[in-house]
Amino acid sequence: MMNNLIFDLGFHFGEDTDFYLAKGFDVVAVEANPYLIDNGRKKYSTEIKNGKLTLLHNAISSAAGKESFYIHPNKTEWSSCLKEMAESDGSSAEKVSVDAVNILQLTEEYGVPYYMKVDVEGCDVIVASQLSSLNKKPLYVSFETSKKDYADIFSYLHASGYDEFQLVNQINNEFRPMPEASMEGNSIDYKFGTYSSGFFGKDLPGDRWLTYDEALTQYIKYKELKKIDNKELGLGWLDVHARRPHS
Repeated sequence: MMNNLIFDLGFHFGEDTDFYLAKGFDVVAVEANPYLIDNGRKKYSTEIKNGKLTLLHNAISSAAGKESFYIHPNKTEWSSCLKEMAESDGSSAEKVSVDAVNILQLTEEYGVPYYMKVDVEGCDVIVASQLSSLNKKPLYVSFETSKKDYADIFSYLHASGYDEFQLVNQINNEFRPMPEASMEGNSIDYKFGTYSSGFFGKDLPGDRWLTYDEALTQYIKYKELKKIDNKELGLGWLDVHARRPHS
Protein backbone atom coordinates (compact mmCIF):
# COMPACT_ATOMS: atom_id res chain seq x y z
CA MET A 1 0.00 0.00 0.00
CA MET A 2 1.35 3.40 -1.00
CA ASN A 3 2.33 5.68 1.87
CA ASN A 4 0.50 8.90 1.01
CA LEU A 5 1.75 11.00 3.94
CA ILE A 6 4.13 13.98 3.81
CA PHE A 7 5.48 16.00 6.74
CA ASP A 8 6.01 19.69 5.93
CA LEU A 9 8.14 21.00 8.79
CA GLY A 10 8.27 24.74 8.22
CA PHE A 11 4.85 25.47 6.67
CA HIS A 12 5.44 29.23 6.23
CA PHE A 13 2.74 30.45 3.79
CA GLY A 14 2.02 26.90 2.62
CA GLU A 15 4.14 27.12 -0.53
CA ASP A 16 5.12 23.46 -0.30
CA THR A 17 1.99 22.13 1.35
CA ASP A 18 0.00 23.58 -1.56
CA PHE A 19 2.06 21.52 -4.02
CA TYR A 20 1.81 18.32 -1.97
CA LEU A 21 -1.97 18.66 -1.66
CA ALA A 22 -2.30 19.30 -5.40
CA LYS A 23 -0.31 16.10 -5.96
CA GLY A 24 -2.86 14.20 -3.90
CA PHE A 25 -0.85 13.63 -0.73
CA ASP A 26 -2.03 13.95 2.86
CA VAL A 27 0.01 16.54 4.74
CA VAL A 28 0.95 17.13 8.36
CA ALA A 29 2.44 20.61 8.49
CA VAL A 30 4.16 22.30 11.43
CA GLU A 31 4.60 26.06 11.88
CA ALA A 32 5.71 28.05 14.94
CA ASN A 33 4.68 31.53 13.78
CA PRO A 34 1.14 32.20 15.09
CA TYR A 35 0.42 34.75 12.35
CA LEU A 36 1.27 32.21 9.65
CA ILE A 37 -0.84 29.59 11.40
CA ASP A 38 -3.86 31.91 11.35
CA ASN A 39 -3.26 32.66 7.69
CA GLY A 40 -2.87 28.96 6.83
CA ARG A 41 -5.99 27.89 8.68
CA LYS A 42 -8.04 30.41 6.70
CA LYS A 43 -6.39 29.66 3.35
CA TYR A 44 -6.67 25.88 3.68
CA SER A 45 -9.86 25.61 5.73
CA THR A 46 -11.42 23.17 3.25
CA GLU A 47 -8.39 20.86 3.22
CA ILE A 48 -8.22 20.94 7.01
CA LYS A 49 -11.92 20.19 7.30
CA ASN A 50 -11.77 17.23 4.91
CA GLY A 51 -8.72 15.76 6.65
CA LYS A 52 -6.20 16.20 3.84
CA LEU A 53 -4.19 18.72 5.89
CA THR A 54 -3.30 18.75 9.57
CA LEU A 55 -1.78 22.12 10.45
CA LEU A 56 -0.03 22.17 13.83
CA HIS A 57 1.03 25.25 15.79
CA ASN A 58 4.27 23.94 17.27
CA ALA A 59 7.99 24.60 17.34
CA ILE A 60 10.41 21.81 16.52
CA SER A 61 12.62 21.19 19.54
CA SER A 62 14.73 18.61 21.30
CA ALA A 63 13.06 19.37 24.62
CA ALA A 64 9.48 19.07 25.85
CA GLY A 65 7.34 21.97 27.07
CA LYS A 66 7.48 25.49 25.71
CA GLU A 67 9.92 26.85 23.13
CA SER A 68 10.77 30.50 22.53
CA PHE A 69 10.27 31.60 18.94
CA TYR A 70 11.46 34.89 17.48
CA ILE A 71 9.47 36.58 14.72
CA HIS A 72 11.31 38.89 12.33
CA PRO A 73 9.34 42.14 11.85
CA ASN A 74 9.51 42.10 8.03
CA LYS A 75 10.93 38.83 6.73
CA THR A 76 8.83 35.91 7.94
CA GLU A 77 11.33 33.46 6.43
CA TRP A 78 13.98 34.72 8.90
CA SER A 79 11.89 33.95 11.98
CA SER A 80 13.54 31.28 14.10
CA CYS A 81 13.86 29.53 17.44
CA LEU A 82 17.31 31.15 17.46
CA LYS A 83 17.20 34.79 18.48
CA GLU A 84 20.53 35.53 16.82
CA MET A 85 19.21 34.31 13.48
CA ALA A 86 15.95 36.23 13.65
CA GLU A 87 17.88 39.39 14.56
CA SER A 88 20.89 38.81 12.29
CA ASP A 89 20.19 41.98 10.30
CA GLY A 90 19.92 44.15 13.40
CA SER A 91 16.13 43.97 13.65
CA SER A 92 14.30 43.51 16.94
CA ALA A 93 12.31 40.27 16.80
CA GLU A 94 9.02 39.61 18.58
CA LYS A 95 9.33 36.77 21.09
CA VAL A 96 6.48 34.30 21.49
CA SER A 97 6.14 31.05 23.42
CA VAL A 98 5.10 27.95 21.48
CA ASP A 99 4.45 24.32 22.45
CA ALA A 100 7.40 22.16 21.43
CA VAL A 101 7.21 18.94 19.45
CA ASN A 102 9.74 16.45 18.07
CA ILE A 103 9.55 14.08 15.13
CA LEU A 104 9.21 10.99 17.34
CA GLN A 105 5.99 12.48 18.75
CA LEU A 106 4.77 13.38 15.27
CA THR A 107 5.37 9.89 13.88
CA GLU A 108 3.75 8.23 16.89
CA GLU A 109 0.59 10.28 16.41
CA TYR A 110 0.36 10.56 12.62
CA GLY A 111 2.56 7.76 11.26
CA VAL A 112 5.88 7.73 9.42
CA PRO A 113 5.75 9.89 6.29
CA TYR A 114 6.85 8.84 2.84
CA TYR A 115 8.70 12.15 2.54
CA MET A 116 9.65 14.76 5.12
CA LYS A 117 10.57 18.32 4.13
CA VAL A 118 12.49 20.29 6.74
CA ASP A 119 12.99 24.05 6.59
CA VAL A 120 12.86 25.33 10.17
CA GLU A 121 15.31 28.21 9.96
CA GLY A 122 18.37 27.38 12.03
CA CYS A 123 16.82 24.35 13.74
CA ASP A 124 17.03 21.88 10.86
CA VAL A 125 19.93 20.12 12.56
CA ILE A 126 17.65 19.32 15.53
CA VAL A 127 15.36 17.36 13.24
CA ALA A 128 18.30 15.60 11.58
CA SER A 129 19.62 14.54 14.98
CA GLN A 130 16.24 12.99 15.87
CA LEU A 131 16.02 10.72 12.82
CA SER A 132 18.09 7.98 14.40
CA SER A 133 15.47 7.64 17.18
CA LEU A 134 12.85 6.43 14.69
CA ASN A 135 12.53 2.67 14.25
CA LYS A 136 11.02 3.32 10.83
CA LYS A 137 12.17 6.33 8.85
CA PRO A 138 10.85 8.31 5.88
CA LEU A 139 12.08 6.98 2.54
CA TYR A 140 12.88 10.52 1.41
CA VAL A 141 13.84 13.63 3.35
CA SER A 142 15.07 17.10 2.47
CA PHE A 143 16.76 19.74 4.60
CA GLU A 144 17.69 23.33 4.01
CA THR A 145 21.46 23.56 4.48
CA SER A 146 23.49 26.27 6.15
CA LYS A 147 27.19 27.04 6.41
CA LYS A 148 26.95 26.53 10.16
CA ASP A 149 25.18 23.16 10.37
CA TYR A 150 25.68 21.46 7.00
CA ALA A 151 28.31 18.98 8.24
CA ASP A 152 26.13 17.84 11.14
CA ILE A 153 23.04 17.52 8.93
CA PHE A 154 24.93 15.38 6.39
CA SER A 155 26.43 13.24 9.17
CA TYR A 156 23.12 12.64 10.96
CA LEU A 157 21.47 11.64 7.69
CA HIS A 158 24.26 9.24 6.83
CA ALA A 159 24.24 7.73 10.33
CA SER A 160 20.47 7.23 10.05
CA GLY A 161 20.85 5.04 6.98
CA TYR A 162 20.39 7.54 4.14
CA ASP A 163 22.93 6.50 1.54
CA GLU A 164 22.14 8.67 -1.51
CA PHE A 165 22.04 12.45 -1.66
CA GLN A 166 21.10 15.18 -4.08
CA LEU A 167 21.82 18.91 -3.85
CA VAL A 168 19.10 21.18 -5.23
CA ASN A 169 19.60 24.91 -5.70
CA GLN A 170 16.38 26.53 -4.56
CA ILE A 171 16.89 29.63 -6.68
CA ASN A 172 16.10 27.56 -9.78
CA ASN A 173 12.87 25.96 -8.58
CA GLU A 174 10.48 28.57 -9.95
CA PHE A 175 11.88 27.92 -13.44
CA ARG A 176 11.59 24.13 -13.36
CA PRO A 177 8.83 22.72 -15.62
CA MET A 178 6.53 19.97 -14.47
CA PRO A 179 7.34 16.49 -15.82
CA GLU A 180 4.93 15.15 -18.43
CA ALA A 181 4.43 12.02 -16.36
CA SER A 182 5.08 12.48 -12.66
CA MET A 183 6.33 9.54 -10.62
CA GLU A 184 5.06 11.14 -7.39
CA GLY A 185 1.32 11.55 -7.01
CA ASN A 186 -0.87 13.29 -9.56
CA SER A 187 0.54 14.73 -12.78
CA ILE A 188 -0.41 18.39 -12.55
CA ASP A 189 0.19 21.75 -14.19
CA TYR A 190 1.91 23.74 -11.47
CA LYS A 191 4.38 26.61 -11.14
CA PHE A 192 6.66 26.81 -8.11
CA GLY A 193 6.99 30.07 -6.21
CA THR A 194 10.20 31.78 -5.16
CA TYR A 195 10.42 29.96 -1.83
CA SER A 196 9.09 26.57 -2.89
CA SER A 197 11.18 23.52 -2.06
CA GLY A 198 10.29 22.02 -5.44
CA PHE A 199 10.35 18.40 -6.53
CA PHE A 200 11.02 15.47 -4.23
CA GLY A 201 11.53 11.73 -4.32
CA LYS A 202 11.30 9.99 -7.68
CA ASP A 203 10.60 13.27 -9.51
CA LEU A 204 14.15 14.44 -8.84
CA PRO A 205 16.62 13.73 -11.69
CA GLY A 206 17.65 10.09 -11.43
CA ASP A 207 21.18 10.73 -12.64
CA ARG A 208 21.97 13.34 -9.97
CA TRP A 209 21.99 11.12 -6.90
CA LEU A 210 25.37 11.12 -5.14
CA THR A 211 27.12 9.18 -2.42
CA TYR A 212 27.61 10.78 0.98
CA ASP A 213 31.23 11.68 0.20
CA GLU A 214 30.38 13.07 -3.25
CA ALA A 215 27.54 15.23 -1.95
CA LEU A 216 29.56 16.57 0.97
CA THR A 217 32.47 17.41 -1.34
CA GLN A 218 30.18 19.22 -3.78
CA TYR A 219 28.57 21.20 -0.98
CA ILE A 220 31.96 22.29 0.37
CA LYS A 221 32.99 23.45 -3.12
CA TYR A 222 29.72 25.37 -3.46
CA LYS A 223 30.30 26.97 -0.06
CA GLU A 224 33.79 28.04 -1.14
CA LEU A 225 32.43 29.64 -4.30
CA LYS A 226 29.76 31.40 -2.27
CA LYS A 227 32.44 32.82 0.01
CA ILE A 228 34.39 34.13 -3.01
CA ASP A 229 31.39 35.63 -4.84
CA ASN A 230 27.80 34.94 -3.83
CA LYS A 231 26.34 37.13 -6.59
CA GLU A 232 27.84 35.43 -9.65
CA LEU A 233 29.53 32.18 -8.61
CA GLY A 234 27.79 30.89 -5.50
CA LEU A 235 24.21 31.81 -6.31
CA GLY A 236 21.12 30.79 -4.38
CA TRP A 237 20.81 28.40 -1.47
CA LEU A 238 20.83 24.62 -1.34
CA ASP A 239 18.57 21.91 0.00
CA VAL A 240 19.98 18.45 0.49
CA HIS A 241 17.66 15.59 -0.41
CA ALA A 242 18.40 12.11 0.85
CA ARG A 243 16.93 8.69 0.27
CA ARG A 244 17.22 5.36 1.97
CA PRO A 245 18.21 2.10 0.22
CA HIS A 246 15.69 0.54 -2.20
CA SER A 247 13.55 3.69 -2.27
